Amino acid sequence: MWYYLRIVFLVIFIGGIPTWIRVLSFWNRSCDYFQTLIDPDPSSDVYDFIVVGAGSAGSAIANRLSKNNKVLLIEGGGNPVALHRIPGIAYEILNNPDVDWMYETIPQKAAAFGLKEKKMRWPRGKSLGGSSNLNYMFYLRGNPLDYENWANITDDATWKYENVLPFFKKSLVYNGRFADNKKHYGQSEYGNLYVEAREYSPFREEFINAGKELGYTEIDANADQRTGFGDVEASIRNGSRWGAYRAFLEPLMYRENLKIAKYSQATKIKIDKTNRATGVFYTHHGQRKFARANKEVIISAGAVDSPKLLLLSGIGPRKHLESLGIRVKVASEHVGKNLQDHSAVALMPITIDKPLSLMPLRDFTLDQVLKYWMNGTGVFTNPSAAGAQAFISSSIVKKKGVDWPDLQLYMFGAGFSETIVDDFGRVQGYNESVLQPILAPMFGKDGFFILATLVRPHGRGEITLQDKNPFSPPVIDGKYLEHPQDVKVLIEGMKLAVKLVEETKSLGALGAQYQKTPFPQCDHVKWKSDEFWECYIRHFAFSLYHPTSTCTMGKVVDSRLRVNGVRGLRVADASIMPVIVNANTNAPAIMIGEKAADFVRDYWASQYEICPSESILMSDVETKCYYSQLT
Repeated sequence: MWYYLRIVFLVIFIGGIPTWIRVLSFWNRSCDYFQTLIDPDPSSDVYDFIVVGAGSAGSAIANRLSKNNKVLLIEGGGNPVALHRIPGIAYEILNNPDVDWMYETIPQKAAAFGLKEKKMRWPRGKSLGGSSNLNYMFYLRGNPLDYENWANITDDATWKYENVLPFFKKSLVYNGRFADNKKHYGQSEYGNLYVEAREYSPFREEFINAGKELGYTEIDANADQRTGFGDVEASIRNGSRWGAYRAFLEPLMYRENLKIAKYSQATKIKIDKTNRATGVFYTHHGQRKFARANKEVIISAGAVDSPKLLLLSGIGPRKHLESLGIRVKVASEHVGKNLQDHSAVALMPITIDKPLSLMPLRDFTLDQVLKYWMNGTGVFTNPSAAGAQAFISSSIVKKKGVDWPDLQLYMFGAGFSETIVDDFGRVQGYNESVLQPILAPMFGKDGFFILATLVRPHGRGEITLQDKNPFSPPVIDGKYLEHPQDVKVLIEGMKLAVKLVEETKSLGALGAQYQKTPFPQCDHVKWKSDEFWECYIRHFAFSLYHPTSTCTMGKVVDSRLRVNGVRGLRVADASIMPVIVNANTNAPAIMIGEKAADFVRDYWASQYEICPSESILMSDVETKCYYSQLT
């Protein structure tokens, strides 16, 4: 009886989430539209700065610059709906057109064989806060060598790890397990980005102890990251998602200097005859508008839409633009090139003989809902039952004599509910007919997944336009697994995952078993051989939704993020990374936003001899200001 009542509850509560998102989004959009009719504010079309995109970087930039400047922030969506705040239903938010741009790649040649039409899903946030409203909230910075590499590529020491660390810390309010480490954390006077250890972490201790059995140490992945196993901390406060909107924009809703144009899509940057960016053309609820920038336009639309907007504005590869009838303003051959992303593949199915994993039909109870609602605790506080993680240097990296992990493992403590095939099909885009034979024999059993992620890919993709219509989605080709080394690294990840399951007492105590289930597509090779793993990986690898590097520093923008060949125009988001960091990209994107705001303040302070405020590092301008104030 109780089992069937739970099913009814899940259908109403979980199954109704997409409907609730549509209803709430419609309400938000309607309210914004009628507010526009009541108060069109025709005088507000000239600003000091225009920021395009209210994602992780753009929100931070708008927050910092609007303290002393008039700023327009243009965003394609509206306020995030309240359901975004519940970590445990993060997967239900994805692929909803009201809050997600729902991009996808073109069919892949060397990967996604088990996905629908061989396309990888690319969720991108469409609301204030951007993709920080859709992600799984993991707070990771990357490896110090990632930033040393950036500094070498750009020949600019300000991108070294010790010089970007203050910009990570600037916005941070840290309440995690390593609060005593003041070098890497501390409490910033400017901070409102909360990071905490998760209250519910299935199999955390077992996974970390399994790593120790194999000779790995326990690490803090955000403190001089190295090879090892450790906890996953998240941008969460009291069990609730704490993304860029709540950190940077929600506190400023009544700041007079900041105007937010919601439900607005930038269509083109206006560039005058002297190649200076002077404003932005955009649509607001379908109406065409133009806003002028007296100082700068800053594009923070993400690794997909930042290059798209540059291309639409006539900045990009000459042949590509001319083929679409777009007038070339600046021939910049690398716009949209150098695309990088983290791809991942899950070892499955792994079963256990104890009822300890997250099973929605069993564990998403009314009691858990009340526990979350009243106290911010319980199973709904954790996205996808994430338990712990590991960073591993493959044998390829070890041969080079450096500890710069190129593999990341995640433990996800979710069992095999009857809806799992449909969930994977909807979120990752798996072809249900391929996945069904593998997982169906496990329905109703407890278990977990170990996700192996390629965090330093060698393959490079690209983003182009399909036409010059600004409302057409771009053409995304990730070129996943086309580089042979990427496959070799993921094979090592699969082997290590199997070793953890089959050779450690910590996971063995759970009764963990990697099950051999029907997989006709790879039956022609020996199970668990390298050939099997390559076949498996090419079928089941998917995007981890971390695209970067399409407006790369050193090629498209300089090390101060100014677009080469255009004055008064910068790009500041994950697209400027010369090489992707070896961890989740949300925290680095926020750091880039913080650093961009400092670049902008420094520049305009030098122009007007005004000392910049809130600066972290003593630049030449700040040093001059400091001594001038003493005399």
